[in-house]
Amino acid sequence: MGNPSSSGRGDRPPPRGRGPARSPSASPLLKEKDGRAFTVVAGAAVTQASSAIPSIALYTAFLRTVLGGHGFRSTAEQAVDLWDQLEGRTPLLLDEAGRIRLDGWELDDRVQGQVRELWADPERGLEAARAGADWFMGQVRELYGWGVEGVDYGRPAETDVAWPAPR
Repeated sequence: MGNPSSSGRGDRPPPRGRGPARSPSASPLLKEKDGRAFTVVAGAAVTQASSAIPSIALYTAFLRTVLGGHGFRSTAEQAVDLWDQLEGRTPLLLDEAGRIRLDGWELDDRVQGQVRELWADPERGLEAARAGADWFMGQVRELYGWGVEGVDYGRPAETDVAWPAPR
């Protein structure tokens, strides 16, 4: 390991995606095809990563509590929103840096104000957000194949299955 730098990263390169934005005209293929490239900023999502990052579960539980089941946009809904923008069915929602924004539902001042109120006292906030926390944990269980409706987890399963022979 090299000498530690002031950033504490040693001689590791900077994290990906943190450098200056690259101009779409820098790509010969994009230029040739008259194409464009975008960065997309999506809203909160329940993923394997978000379940492991400290505080994200609590934030997402608070967010779900504030928005309820109809205001929280799933990753599938956000993907549809993105596709609609890319296909021109809805206008591109670009910020000042030219990024497509899919997180307006989450960053609304009213929504963030209510999340901040819950966050100010996390213990009290979690009591108020119990349904959101239960929802988050249910989503995580489903990511790993648990808690899926219609699956009998008590049913015996064959575990001694022969490995297919190479052809």
